[in-house]
Amino acid sequence: MRRYFLILMAIFTVGIVSQPVLADDGSSLPTNYFSQDAEDNSTSDFSFNDPNQTPSTKKLAIPRDTPTPLEGVRWRKKAIRIYMRTTDPQLKSAFRNAVKKWNKVKAIKIKWTKDENKANIIAADGDLSANSTNNGVGYQTAQLGETKTEYNPDTHELHKATSILDPYQLDYTNPNFRSEVAQHELGHALGLAHAPEYEHSVMVPRNIRTEITKNDRKSIQLLYQ
Repeated sequence: MRRYFLILMAIFTVGIVSQPVLADDGSSLPTNYFSQDAEDNSTSDFSFNDPNQTPSTKKLAIPRDTPTPLEGVRWRKKAIRIYMRTTDPQLKSAFRNAVKKWNKVKAIKIKWTKDENKANIIAADGDLSANSTNNGVGYQTAQLGETKTEYNPDTHELHKATSILDPYQLDYTNPNFRSEVAQHELGHALGLAHAPEYEHSVMVPRNIRTEITKNDRKSIQLLYQ
Protein backbone atom coordinates (compact mmCIF):
# COMPACT_ATOMS: atom_id res chain seq x y z
CA MET A 1 0.00 0.00 0.00
CA ARG A 2 1.35 3.40 -0.96
CA ARG A 3 2.40 5.72 1.84
CA TYR A 4 1.37 9.32 1.42
CA PHE A 5 2.89 11.03 4.42
CA LEU A 6 4.12 10.54 7.93
CA ILE A 7 1.78 11.40 10.76
CA LEU A 8 2.41 11.67 14.45
CA MET A 9 0.51 9.64 16.99
CA ALA A 10 0.04 11.79 20.08
CA ILE A 11 -1.22 10.15 23.26
CA PHE A 12 -2.77 12.30 25.96
CA THR A 13 -3.83 11.11 29.38
CA VAL A 14 -5.94 12.80 31.97
CA GLY A 15 -6.45 12.54 35.71
CA ILE A 16 -6.77 14.27 39.03
CA VAL A 17 -4.55 14.24 42.09
CA SER A 18 -5.24 15.23 45.70
CA GLN A 19 -8.95 15.79 45.18
CA PRO A 20 -11.71 13.66 46.76
CA VAL A 21 -14.29 12.50 44.21
CA LEU A 22 -17.80 11.49 45.19
CA ALA A 23 -19.03 8.05 44.24
CA ASP A 24 -22.63 7.47 43.17
CA ASP A 25 -23.60 6.62 46.73
CA GLY A 26 -22.23 9.94 48.00
CA SER A 27 -19.14 8.53 49.65
CA SER A 28 -15.69 9.92 48.92
CA LEU A 29 -13.07 8.08 46.97
CA PRO A 30 -9.57 8.07 48.50
CA THR A 31 -7.53 11.25 48.24
CA ASN A 32 -4.70 11.06 45.68
CA TYR A 33 -6.68 8.45 43.74
CA PHE A 34 -6.18 10.00 40.33
CA SER A 35 -2.96 10.82 38.58
CA GLN A 36 -1.59 13.92 36.94
CA ASP A 37 -1.47 13.95 33.15
CA ALA A 38 1.43 12.43 31.29
CA GLU A 39 2.31 12.41 27.63
CA ASP A 40 3.91 9.83 25.39
CA ASN A 41 4.67 10.62 21.76
CA SER A 42 5.40 8.01 19.12
CA THR A 43 5.32 7.88 15.33
CA SER A 44 3.63 5.65 12.79
CA ASP A 45 2.94 5.63 9.07
CA PHE A 46 -0.50 6.67 7.87
CA SER A 47 -2.05 5.40 4.66
CA PHE A 48 -5.46 5.66 3.04
CA ASN A 49 -7.54 2.53 2.54
CA ASP A 50 -9.51 4.13 -0.29
CA PRO A 51 -7.34 4.13 -3.44
CA ASN A 52 -9.52 6.87 -4.94
CA GLN A 53 -9.00 9.16 -1.97
CA THR A 54 -5.96 11.41 -1.88
CA PRO A 55 -4.94 13.64 1.01
CA SER A 56 -5.43 17.37 0.76
CA THR A 57 -2.23 19.38 0.67
CA LYS A 58 -3.92 22.61 1.75
CA LYS A 59 -2.54 23.75 5.09
CA LEU A 60 -5.14 24.58 7.70
CA ALA A 61 -4.84 27.84 9.61
CA ILE A 62 -4.27 27.49 13.35
CA PRO A 63 -4.88 30.61 15.49
CA ARG A 64 -2.41 31.78 18.10
CA ASP A 65 -2.86 32.97 21.66
CA THR A 66 -6.23 31.33 22.29
CA PRO A 67 -7.57 31.31 25.88
CA THR A 68 -7.15 27.51 26.03
CA PRO A 69 -3.96 26.17 24.42
CA LEU A 70 -4.23 24.29 21.13
CA GLU A 71 -2.47 21.17 19.87
CA GLY A 72 -1.87 22.85 16.50
CA VAL A 73 -4.21 20.53 14.59
CA ARG A 74 -7.91 20.42 13.74
CA TRP A 75 -10.48 18.72 11.57
CA ARG A 76 -10.84 20.04 8.04
CA LYS A 77 -14.63 20.01 8.23
CA LYS A 78 -16.85 21.31 11.00
CA ALA A 79 -19.17 18.28 10.75
CA ILE A 80 -17.46 15.53 12.74
CA ARG A 81 -18.72 11.95 13.02
CA ILE A 82 -18.35 9.94 16.23
CA TYR A 83 -18.90 6.22 16.82
CA MET A 84 -19.80 4.66 20.17
CA ARG A 85 -17.55 1.62 20.62
CA THR A 86 -17.94 1.26 24.38
CA THR A 87 -20.87 -0.78 25.67
CA ASP A 88 -20.51 0.41 29.26
CA PRO A 89 -23.84 2.21 30.00
CA GLN A 90 -22.31 4.81 32.31
CA LEU A 91 -19.53 5.70 29.89
CA LYS A 92 -21.99 5.81 26.99
CA SER A 93 -24.03 8.34 28.96
CA ALA A 94 -20.87 10.35 29.72
CA PHE A 95 -19.85 10.49 26.06
CA ARG A 96 -23.37 11.41 24.91
CA ASN A 97 -23.55 14.21 27.43
CA ALA A 98 -20.09 15.46 26.45
CA VAL A 99 -21.08 15.55 22.77
CA LYS A 100 -24.15 17.63 23.62
CA LYS A 101 -21.99 20.04 25.63
CA TRP A 102 -19.49 20.52 22.79
CA ASN A 103 -22.26 20.95 20.21
CA LYS A 104 -23.63 23.85 22.25
CA VAL A 105 -20.45 25.75 21.36
CA LYS A 106 -21.89 25.87 17.79
CA ALA A 107 -18.47 26.09 16.17
CA ILE A 108 -18.56 22.41 15.20
CA LYS A 109 -21.24 19.74 14.89
CA ILE A 110 -20.48 16.28 16.27
CA LYS A 111 -22.88 13.67 14.87
CA TRP A 112 -23.27 10.07 15.95
CA THR A 113 -22.77 7.37 13.32
CA LYS A 114 -23.46 3.62 13.46
CA ASP A 115 -20.69 2.93 10.95
CA GLU A 116 -17.31 2.82 12.67
CA ASN A 117 -15.50 3.03 9.33
CA LYS A 118 -17.07 6.44 8.68
CA ALA A 119 -16.28 7.84 12.10
CA ASN A 120 -13.72 10.57 12.78
CA ILE A 121 -13.79 10.03 16.53
CA ILE A 122 -14.15 6.72 18.36
CA ALA A 123 -15.67 6.77 21.87
CA ALA A 124 -14.14 3.76 23.58
CA ASP A 125 -13.35 2.24 26.95
CA GLY A 126 -10.26 0.46 28.16
CA ASP A 127 -8.24 -0.62 31.15
CA LEU A 128 -5.59 2.08 31.57
CA SER A 129 -4.05 0.55 34.68
CA ALA A 130 -0.89 -0.29 32.74
CA ASN A 131 -0.20 3.45 32.73
CA SER A 132 -0.68 3.75 36.49
CA THR A 133 2.41 4.68 38.50
CA ASN A 134 3.61 4.71 42.05
CA ASN A 135 4.81 8.18 43.02
CA GLY A 136 7.19 6.86 45.62
CA VAL A 137 5.38 8.21 48.68
CA GLY A 138 3.19 5.24 49.45
CA TYR A 139 0.18 5.40 47.13
CA GLN A 140 -0.74 4.34 43.63
CA THR A 141 -2.01 6.79 41.03
CA ALA A 142 -4.40 5.77 38.26
CA GLN A 143 -5.35 7.12 34.87
CA LEU A 144 -8.94 8.03 33.99
CA GLY A 145 -8.83 8.69 30.26
CA GLU A 146 -6.69 8.86 27.18
CA THR A 147 -7.05 10.30 23.69
CA LYS A 148 -4.99 9.20 20.70
CA THR A 149 -4.93 11.31 17.56
CA GLU A 150 -3.63 10.76 14.04
CA TYR A 151 -2.86 13.85 11.97
CA ASN A 152 -0.82 15.25 9.12
CA PRO A 153 1.89 17.52 10.59
CA ASP A 154 2.34 19.29 7.25
CA THR A 155 -1.29 20.37 6.83
CA HIS A 156 -2.30 20.35 10.54
CA GLU A 157 -5.29 18.16 9.64
CA LEU A 158 -6.70 15.61 12.06
CA HIS A 159 -7.55 12.25 10.52
CA LYS A 160 -8.59 10.06 13.44
CA ALA A 161 -9.10 10.32 17.16
CA THR A 162 -9.88 7.69 19.77
CA SER A 163 -11.02 8.84 23.20
CA ILE A 164 -10.83 6.17 25.88
CA LEU A 165 -12.38 6.22 29.36
CA ASP A 166 -11.44 3.68 32.02
CA PRO A 167 -14.59 2.03 33.44
CA TYR A 168 -12.66 0.48 36.32
CA GLN A 169 -11.95 3.98 37.64
CA LEU A 170 -14.93 6.01 36.45
CA ASP A 171 -17.80 3.65 37.21
CA TYR A 172 -17.28 4.53 40.87
CA THR A 173 -17.69 8.26 40.29
CA ASN A 174 -20.80 10.38 39.79
CA PRO A 175 -22.36 11.14 36.37
CA ASN A 176 -21.28 14.80 36.33
CA PHE A 177 -17.67 13.89 36.91
CA ARG A 178 -17.73 11.21 34.20
CA SER A 179 -19.16 13.75 31.77
CA GLU A 180 -16.46 16.27 32.64
CA VAL A 181 -13.73 13.71 31.98
CA ALA A 182 -15.39 12.84 28.66
CA GLN A 183 -15.59 16.55 27.78
CA HIS A 184 -11.86 16.85 28.50
CA GLU A 185 -11.01 13.89 26.28
CA LEU A 186 -13.22 15.08 23.42
CA GLY A 187 -11.56 18.47 23.80
CA HIS A 188 -8.28 16.75 22.87
CA ALA A 189 -10.05 15.04 19.97
CA LEU A 190 -11.13 18.46 18.68
CA GLY A 191 -7.65 20.00 18.93
CA LEU A 192 -7.39 21.48 22.42
CA ALA A 193 -4.27 20.95 24.52
CA HIS A 194 -3.86 20.92 28.28
CA ALA A 195 -4.49 24.24 30.00
CA PRO A 196 -2.34 25.59 32.85
CA GLU A 197 -3.69 24.85 36.30
CA TYR A 198 -4.38 28.52 37.00
CA GLU A 199 -6.81 28.80 34.05
CA HIS A 200 -10.54 28.15 34.20
CA SER A 201 -10.89 25.33 31.68
CA VAL A 202 -12.13 21.78 31.31
CA MET A 203 -8.70 21.09 29.80
CA VAL A 204 -6.82 21.58 33.09
CA PRO A 205 -5.53 18.04 33.65
CA ARG A 206 -5.49 17.93 37.44
CA ASN A 207 -8.68 19.89 38.00
CA ILE A 208 -11.31 18.57 35.64
CA ARG A 209 -14.14 19.25 38.04
CA THR A 210 -15.58 21.91 35.78
CA GLU A 211 -17.47 21.67 32.52
CA ILE A 212 -16.59 23.40 29.25
CA THR A 213 -15.89 27.03 30.09
CA LYS A 214 -16.03 30.35 28.28
CA ASN A 215 -12.31 30.04 27.54
CA ASP A 216 -12.82 26.62 25.95
CA ARG A 217 -15.77 27.80 23.85
CA LYS A 218 -13.84 30.82 22.59
CA SER A 219 -10.82 28.69 21.69
CA ILE A 220 -12.89 26.21 19.67
CA GLN A 221 -14.70 29.05 17.91
CA LEU A 222 -11.38 30.61 16.94
CA LEU A 223 -9.98 27.25 15.84
CA TYR A 224 -12.92 26.45 13.56
CA GLN A 225 -13.98 29.92 12.47
